[in-house]
This record gives sequence, structure tokens and C-alpha cells, in this order.
Amino acid sequence: MHILITGGAGFVGSELAVRLSEKSHRVVVMDNLVRRGSESNLERLARHGVTFVHGDVRNPEDFENLPSGIEFVCDTSAQPSVVSGYSNPVFDITNNSLGVVRVLEYARLNRCPLIFFSTNRVYVVDRLLELPRREGATRIEWDAEAWKKLPVESRARGFDPAHGISEEFAVDGGQRSIYGLSKLIADAACQEYAHAFDMPIAVNRFGVIAGTGQFAKLDQGWVVWWAIAHYFRLPLKYIGWNGKQVRDILFLEDVCALVELQMNQMDRFRGDIFNLGGGAENSLSLREGTQLLERKLGHGTTITSEDAVRKADLPIYFTDNRKAAKMLKRHAKVTIDERFDRILEWIRLNEASLKSRYGA
Repeated sequence: MHILITGGAGFVGSELAVRLSEKSHRVVVMDNLVRRGSESNLERLARHGVTFVHGDVRNPEDFENLPSGIEFVCDTSAQPSVVSGYSNPVFDITNNSLGVVRVLEYARLNRCPLIFFSTNRVYVVDRLLELPRREGATRIEWDAEAWKKLPVESRARGFDPAHGISEEFAVDGGQRSIYGLSKLIADAACQEYAHAFDMPIAVNRFGVIAGTGQFAKLDQGWVVWWAIAHYFRLPLKYIGWNGKQVRDILFLEDVCALVELQMNQMDRFRGDIFNLGGGAENSLSLREGTQLLERKLGHGTTITSEDAVRKADLPIYFTDNRKAAKMLKRHAKVTIDERFDRILEWIRLNEASLKSRYGA
């Protein structure tokens, strides 16, 4: 199959491109190379026979530079930081919303199935903050007992204390961050195009994605950043909730495997939404991440705390991925413990370059 991956020089897109190329697909990536570090993936893409086209999804004329015969599109293009959207909302919206409409138009005109990489940030933070929770020794937890005591009619749809947030959780009303807004616009556009033009489209609302090769920082890619900072003893900070905030982690191998499964059954999908994350069993707090890394490395690093909570941040979120598990017949398989071993080994093998990049 001839596959286009927009944003394909980035962390997720480049790994997906290599993996699909290894499965004998013809792969083209289009990327504007604005995000720092993405240019370093070009050599690897070339080694695997992936065609690179320098282009911006916001510009319809750049799609004219693509080779003919594209049969499938994966849209991984995005400005991925939640924090930066508040300083430049138009940048987020043009990149993450208008850009996706351009991709949708290309897919429509070329009659290509499309998989869109959305985010759990489309869900309303205000509603998530209303869910009952309690503070444990190392993490914030959803309070199942308090949840059971609520009248059935007042319980939030799409939430289960044991399984987390499903595709039915609220996307209307309240805040979700500017980044979340930009992705919600794109998310809704994909659903509308699927029905309006009978297009095979799947929308994946991902949680935290992590893996080797990620040029991480605090506001995007915190799992790998946490490992890098501990390895080089760089200072860290718990911002809000004393480091007990929780996220679930889906590692890159599982991301690619799930997308491949979707590609093989696209005829079933017309704007279908999937929450894809590590789930409760692969959730981690910052404090638990610190403890795990201290045990593996034999040393820690300096960590300070700040009580102020960042705008639209959450004390706890993990993904209810039962719909995806049922339809795709696959659960997340890579565990946190084994993946941290691989991340640390990647850091060791690339110590000199990472040390220079992060000023360690």
C-alpha cells in the first residue's frame, strides 16, 4: 500500500513510517520540520526507503508536491504542547485545526482512508475535576466508594473509577486548554467528513505516548524527560499536587501495532472514536516515576515543589480502552517497568548527544 504520513518526521510519525516501510509498504512523509529535533529523523527515514516531502499541512499547494497514487493517510501532524497554546492560540488552531481540514480534503479528493491522531485533551477539564478523588501515599486516586454513593442520575457519563475515561465522556462546556480546543475542532471535522462524504476515518484520542528517540521536555513527553533528567541529575519540579498527579502511558510499539490493526479494517469505520492509552495498569504518578528511576539508576536528582496548578491541568487521568480492546482485539502490551529499562539504555547509548542537547 502507498501510505502518506503527515507530520511524519516527528517522534510518532517517523516510527510509524519506519515500521510500515519494514512491512513492505511504500511510505511518504510530509513535514515542515518546524519542531526542533525532527530533522534528525530524516537520515533514518531515508535508510528505510521512506520518501520525504518538505511541506506544511496548512498550505494546500504543498500537497501538490506529493507523489501520485497515495492510497492511505495517517495524520500525525500537530503542535503538541498544551502550555504554548495560551501564548499563541492562533498558531495552535491553524496548525491543529486548519491543517487537518487540508489533510481531510486531500484524503477526500484522493479517496483515501484516514487515521487521525487526536488527544484525550478534547475532554472537558471542569467535568474531569468534578470526579471524586482522594490522595494516596504516592498518587491521586479516583474514589470508587464516593462514586458509588452518588445518585445514578448525577454520575458523569463515560467514567468508571476502575477503568477511567471512555469515549463517551463530556466534550461540551468548560475548558480543555487551547491545544485541546484545536484538536477538538479537528476531531469533529474528521467525524463530519466521515459521514458527509462516506469516508473511512478513525479518530484516535491518545493519552501520553512515550518511547525511545523522543526529544522530550516538561510540557510534552514528560516520561522520557523524567528519565533524562534523573540520568543526568538535572533539576526537576513537581508543579501542583505535590507530584502525585497520575497519567497512563502508551508506549510507541503499542501505538504502531494498534494503528496497523485499524488500517486492516478501515471499511468498518466512519468517524469511529477510540480512546487509546495504557489504561489503569500502565498509569504512573510523578512521585512513582521518581521512585522507579531512583531504584534503576541508584541515585536521584534535585526536585522542588510548586503548589500552583497549571491552567487546564489534571490531578488524575487514565484511559478506558475497553472499546479498542474489544474491536481491535489487542491490549497495551509494553509495561512501564520494561520500557523504562529500554529508555535508560537508549540514554546510555546516546549519552554524548543528549548531554549536549539538554546542557547536562
